[in-house]
Amino acid sequence: MKNYILPLLLFSIYLLYPNTLIENHKYSINIDQSQNPKDRKLSVEEVKQRGIDLMVNHVIENIEEIDLKKMARSAIFETSYGFRWKMVNLHTGKKIIIKVDKDFKLISARDSKNNSKII
Repeated sequence: MKNYILPLLLFSIYLLYPNTLIENHKYSINIDQSQNPKDRKLSVEEVKQRGIDLMVNHVIENIEEIDLKKMARSAIFETSYGFRWKMVNLHTGKKIIIKVDKDFKLISARDSKNNSKII
């Protein structure tokens, strides 16, 4: 009986080990394919390189209800229609979702809680 345990253990490891490699490979492929191509987070370098920061500030300055001194901005996401980002008022905690088209013309600025338009 003791003579069969070691070969059985080695054989079972041999059977299980290649399957885990195949499973991991399949899983990594699915992760790459499941990324949503519509919303892509722009890196800080890409934002600076494209000059998007200046355009974002210009759009925000034109919205009267937003005080830039009290607001923090999230990362900018590139979408199929243009760009979007969130603004948070640091004093009140109010969140605003801003969407612009590819030419940085304002599409919408909405309060995240009740979805009311701000403009």
